[in-house]
Amino acid sequence: MNKSITDAELEVMRLLWREKRALTMADFRAELEQTKGWNKSTIHTLVGRLRDKGIVTHLDKYGAAQFVPLVTEDEYILAEEKAVLDKFGSAKNLAMAMVRNGHLTDADLVELRDYFKMGGERNE
Repeated sequence: MNKSITDAELEVMRLLWREKRALTMADFRAELEQTKGWNKSTIHTLVGRLRDKGIVTHLDKYGAAQFVPLVTEDEYILAEEKAVLDKFGSAKNLAMAMVRNGHLTDADLVELRDYFKMGGERNE
């Protein structure tokens, strides 16, 4: 995925990913008007942008457009992860910046150390 998604567009995608079904404009409005305070026009614009970017598509079913994602949440996360790492040069540089800036606590560092000692297996 090489198309950027704005924070507002990401909220639309999160709704699609969470629901795991095709959504109509009425579905988007029912959720996003209440949780985000967005009006009908804003929601139509955001869904339209995602469609134009090829990130969602619509199916015409029973006279109403139903929207489905063309990008999975995992694909999106991987693309964003790659973009961040490209900016920092490596995961090590990113981790070092996070430690220097206090974004990783001592407990986080212990958890990461244990994670790598166990060969990357989560123990939860």
